[in-house]
Amino acid sequence: MNKGFFPHILKTDLDALLDLELRPTDVFVVTYPKSGIVAPLFIMDAAHPEQAEDLINRNRVPWVEDRLFDEPFRDRPDPRYFGSHLPVDMLPRFSSQVVYVWRNPRDVLVSLYHFSEAWVFLESPKSFEDFFQDFLNGDVYMGSWFDHVRGYQAERDRLQIHFMKFEDMLKDLRGEVEKLCLFLGHSLTEEQMDRVVETSTFNNMKVNPKANYKDLFMTFDPVVHVCVRTGVAGDWKNHFTVAQNERFDQVFKEKMRDVSLSCSWE
Repeated sequence: MNKGFFPHILKTDLDALLDLELRPTDVFVVTYPKSGIVAPLFIMDAAHPEQAEDLINRNRVPWVEDRLFDEPFRDRPDPRYFGSHLPVDMLPRFSSQVVYVWRNPRDVLVSLYHFSEAWVFLESPKSFEDFFQDFLNGDVYMGSWFDHVRGYQAERDRLQIHFMKFEDMLKDLRGEVEKLCLFLGHSLTEEQMDRVVETSTFNNMKVNPKANYKDLFMTFDPVVHVCVRTGVAGDWKNHFTVAQNERFDQVFKEKMRDVSLSCSWE
């Protein structure tokens, strides 16, 4: 993976991952960028109100590749949650649990395009067409979406990985929370479940400073800032041409033909 794919991460932070002391109870929530990682992070956060002394979600569930916001890692109580966008071959080797969230890649492409326009660490795309081709080639932030998903899919039998689909969370958030709790071995009361579901809806997270990364707005262009943009499925239809859709479908079928995960295109 080219270091250029990590424009905001210090090499010392990436190297420090090799020395990260892990625990069997650690949980990693992983996505390719712009795939809906905030919801499961906030679900886990809301399920543990007893750890509420730090009100900023990204401090209670820090990014494993960016230690700036969580020094030291080891001082937090179990279970420790980490977020990450790293590909599977760069994630620390562990026996911990992994929650992998994935999303319709057409919507990921559109969301990452707008994100790249806004985030000052990334070069703004020259055009949507240029970014479209770069995405298919894997020449974007965090590299190839196809390789990222395929990498974790290939490890599902060796690692404890629970796959969550962004579109399924939109359709039945409670059902997805129940599946997640079952995977993690969490037992919530009905009252706790109601609270987690209510606080983890997209509309609530969008206005909640604990979850919407508002404190990081200075790293975005204030004119085009889109850290939390739509939270819907199917926005790609407002951006793709017919030719682009056909080209994307061709590449998707070629690269994902032996992957058992199924996409929701709406």
